[in-house]
Amino acid sequence: MKKYFIIAAAAIAAMACSKVEPTSTPDVKVSFQAANYVPQTKAGEVSVLNDFTAFQCRAFLHAEGVDLNANGTVKTGATDYQEFFGDSGETISWNSTNKEWAPSHTYYWPKGTQSFVNFAGWYATTGITPTVSYTYTNSKWTATMNWSFSNSTVGETGKNIMYADMAWRYQSNADAKYKLDGVTEGVPMLFHHALAQINVKAYAYGNTAALTAGTTAGTVTDGTATWTITLTNVKITPVYTAGTLSLTNADPVEKKTQAWTGTWAGSGDAGDLERTGSVAVDQIAKPTVGTTTGDVIAATCVLPQTIGATVKLSFDVNIHTAYSAGQSNDEVIHKDILLNTMGTNAWAMNTKYTYFLKVVPSQSKVLFDPALEADWASVPSEDQAI
Repeated sequence: MKKYFIIAAAAIAAMACSKVEPTSTPDVKVSFQAANYVPQTKAGEVSVLNDFTAFQCRAFLHAEGVDLNANGTVKTGATDYQEFFGDSGETISWNSTNKEWAPSHTYYWPKGTQSFVNFAGWYATTGITPTVSYTYTNSKWTATMNWSFSNSTVGETGKNIMYADMAWRYQSNADAKYKLDGVTEGVPMLFHHALAQINVKAYAYGNTAALTAGTTAGTVTDGTATWTITLTNVKITPVYTAGTLSLTNADPVEKKTQAWTGTWAGSGDAGDLERTGSVAVDQIAKPTVGTTTGDVIAATCVLPQTIGATVKLSFDVNIHTAYSAGQSNDEVIHKDILLNTMGTNAWAMNTKYTYFLKVVPSQSKVLFDPALEADWASVPSEDQAI
């Protein structure tokens, strides 16, 4: 079983630059460690990353005597660098034998006391590759990472598109001698999901008496009446599922991992997320986040975007009531929910949003319960009348 090193981000930020003696030190192989942030937990905490066993990385070498002076300053007119992994970068894979993340070829750390390497890592499914550039801009080395997304690269596939905070000015592994459960500590790669994820779930609720499953499939009952609840015409619109992401990361002039800054831009006309056909609402408890239970619109990745004043979740609730005395009743409720009034006015990168529709059939009422899941971890929310 592969093991993943858990990075303490606060400790990384506090590490002093470790200088390597230019002559007497042995060769030290470059290795990595991978995890992902959970920023809404206590400071410095991150979670184990188990989404993949390999990722891509570009590395940029600045060498003493080439573009750096002996004191580490930039040589006059020297704005060049060397591709440490070659122009196309490297694949960094989990080696279960050595218990380390390592490049497909062996690389050793430079020994000049002022030499350092900058690392930009990402992961994406086949055919989705960012354009990574590295230039000397405004007296700083600056990296850019540009992504282009079409409708076919979002949806379920989008959850596997991630980028790591850039690791600047590393001269050695974080601590080549330190191991946790046999796993070598290396250059930190702290990953974030590039897209947002949207999910809509529904369930039935008894206002005065608990509901149970009815004797007929797809029905719920409180013992006095039995209800058949059906949702139709469910969609969120307008939603961008195609566009670009442009990220920038400028040299902080110290050894550290640093988040990217950037902007998204939707392309073309925004479309919609739609549940085709009808879906029965027969769950009698709030569905669990992260499962497919109660899905009305399955978890779907979209571009991070502002939720404008026209973005709405709309649906029809069809309620058939059969009373124990033999009478019956049918009612159709149409709802249009402006999402920018329900908890957040934007969908952010690396964040899941689950919207719960709580149907109270005895009162012909629907409550709305938005839930924010920062970094794929759930955060409680409260019912709102709609």
